[in-house]
Amino acid sequence: MSKASNLFLAARPAFLSITLLGCLLGLVLPSHIKGSWAINFLAIGLALSVHAAANLLNDYFDHLNGSDQNNHSRITPFTGGSRYIQNRILTPSQIYGLGLTLIVVSAAIGIYICSQTTWQLIPIGLIGVAIAWSYSAPPLELMSRGVLGEAAIAIAWSLLVIGFASLQANTIAYESIPIGLAYGLMVSNILLVNQIPDIEADQLARKYTLATTHSQHGLRYWYTCIYIIAYVFQFLGMYFFDTPIETIVTILLLPIFFLCSNEISIPEKTNAQTRKLIVRNMIAVHLYSLLLCFGMLIGSL
Repeated sequence: MSKASNLFLAARPAFLSITLLGCLLGLVLPSHIKGSWAINFLAIGLALSVHAAANLLNDYFDHLNGSDQNNHSRITPFTGGSRYIQNRILTPSQIYGLGLTLIVVSAAIGIYICSQTTWQLIPIGLIGVAIAWSYSAPPLELMSRGVLGEAAIAIAWSLLVIGFASLQANTIAYESIPIGLAYGLMVSNILLVNQIPDIEADQLARKYTLATTHSQHGLRYWYTCIYIIAYVFQFLGMYFFDTPIETIVTILLLPIFFLCSNEISIPEKTNAQTRKLIVRNMIAVHLYSLLLCFGMLIGSL
């Protein structure tokens, strides 16, 4: 396999789907104005590039702290990084260099998009890039600071939705904030669940994630609270900010989220049980995103 192909795969492109769905959600939010397709496609490329950069930087810094190297309980491909450094397919400097390059290219694209639309998007872009860096990199290392890791993910993906909605309106789309927060919180629950197989390796690396600092019952509490608060924000959007009532279709997923929360609290889960939990939760969050988009589209007819 070529070096270019390895660099592409090291960015974990299969996991960029959740970012693509966030872009689509922002695009389909009700708006009297729609941005040009060229700018929208460019913005989607930017969002995917920042997410890919965050994945690469996470691999690099998890290599430095030893978390990925010592992770013998990982559930591939969901946890434990891409393994491209550990398997000696790419060097740490190559992973780090590509991550930085994507950050710089994304910043340049962002400036161009703002010049063609509105400079009000600058704060959203700056916060997004800052989170992509500070989630893994010292001195902040938000991934190692308990709930701050989940909060960073929730904010980043909330801003993704808000940013794309604002791109259509050429001004900050404040009405998109509740639905953006709902989406961001759901995405943060992917992180919470995916931390579970990495507990031992993260403890050795002194990564104090929610999973390493809480019992299984504590994690169930966090997971349940997060998805309930997400639904609260969604309903607030429906009541106060004209989010289409059709988005209520997402309540069909409540039994799946409830099942996931129960499975989190199972003590001493086998790898097979944990894999099923991770897959079920990821599918549920993706379906939540798709149903939100579906409700938005039906509501705008």
